[in-house]
Amino acid sequence: MGDGLLTTGEFARRSRLSVKALRLYDRSGLLRPAEVHAGNGYRRYAEHQLYAARLIVLLRRLDMPLSQITEILAAGGPGAGELLARYWTDVERRLAAQRELADRLVRSLSGETPAQAWPVQQREVPEQLVLTEQRYVTAAELSWIRSAGARLTAVAQRHGGPAGPRFVVFHGEVTEDSDGPVEVCVPVDPAAVDPAEVAVRVEPAHREAFVPVVRGHFEPPQILSIYDAARRWIRDRGLAVTAPAREVYGYGADVSHGAADDLVCDVAVPYA
Repeated sequence: MGDGLLTTGEFARRSRLSVKALRLYDRSGLLRPAEVHAGNGYRRYAEHQLYAARLIVLLRRLDMPLSQITEILAAGGPGAGELLARYWTDVERRLAAQRELADRLVRSLSGETPAQAWPVQQREVPEQLVLTEQRYVTAAELSWIRSAGARLTAVAQRHGGPAGPRFVVFHGEVTEDSDGPVEVCVPVDPAAVDPAEVAVRVEPAHREAFVPVVRGHFEPPQILSIYDAARRWIRDRGLAVTAPAREVYGYGADVSHGAADDLVCDVAVPYA
């Protein structure tokens, strides 16, 4: 055409966008036509809009939401590049978390036992002085437990060594959206520790129901069922949970390596 404008069909063909997509992008304000005929409503596009249209095609291949594509088109130049880089960093972070979750589920499902009857036991736990570190973490950040345990164990080694197995207390729900908090504890000899020098607290004496957990059942959903079994054992006996559930690591096994039937921890729930 003499005015240099392209029909919707021609623009769709050259931009590799469908006519349906062009209508959507017009309604959303992402890519409005250069001209809309007042009489028949025909839309026409300027040739220079092909760059934006082709960029939209490529960004959609990255699964970018239209709202973020709008921001990139509005920014232009280096600003657009920074927005795209930030988006892709977030995508890679999400994919890494999803990949970790998928790996955990593969390991968990590989050790799945249908209609498992978890063997609940009980024991008395004496009062303990514990080194403690607490943090609000989501499920994706639970690797903090390992580093916190290593730090506290190193401190304990400078004060006569651990006086009992390390344990992790879950003071609240830990999911992708809930962040606990979670507390890592390492028991120490009260005579060897100066409370003015290190963070400590007293873990009261209590009775607890517990279930030994093998590596093949350590990941969700199995381990969540084990928590349920311990709480159900308490409830069925007319008793009450008196403190948050915890995992007690007294077997020395590495949860990341070893055989599926290696004992790695006890799931324990205090009760009275």
